[in-house]
Amino acid sequence: MIQRIQTIYMLASVIAILMMLVFPLGHIDASDAFFSVSALGVTCTEGDVVLDKMCYELFFILLLMFVLPLVSIFLYKRRKLQMRILIYTAVLDLLFYAFFFLYESSALEQMVAGVLTLSGFSPMVETHYSVVLYAMPALSIFCCIFAIRGVLYDIALLASADRLRSSRKK
Repeated sequence: MIQRIQTIYMLASVIAILMMLVFPLGHIDASDAFFSVSALGVTCTEGDVVLDKMCYELFFILLLMFVLPLVSIFLYKRRKLQMRILIYTAVLDLLFYAFFFLYESSALEQMVAGVLTLSGFSPMVETHYSVVLYAMPALSIFCCIFAIRGVLYDIALLASADRLRSSRKK
């Protein structure tokens, strides 16, 4: 299981997504408060504003991105299923980028601006995202692609060995 190179790639993909689940994804600066954005949601870390909002969609997508390559590591005897799961993981990584930057980032900014307005502060916010948010899904995509190549190589190697075995029986 661990001696195959695609297992190392799948493990690297799992570690990259685990980093996204553990480390902060960015922060939102306002004139009167500082908000931290993580996989679990948005929390106010400094200031007089109270905000602790969970982003269930973001957490669910990241959890799927974490679990799928982890499960595919243990499916080394079922290579076609392993390859299919890796393809789904790569597509899910791309969907994460689309979901976060097209929907979730603007929703987070609007939520923080709304909370600031209700608290009586200026709703001007600046969003700064960390390298973890930009780099880790891309690293996961590349690891999934290289793992798919490794699985395809194993499938081709076993198919060639089966051709040799069947010709020997005749």
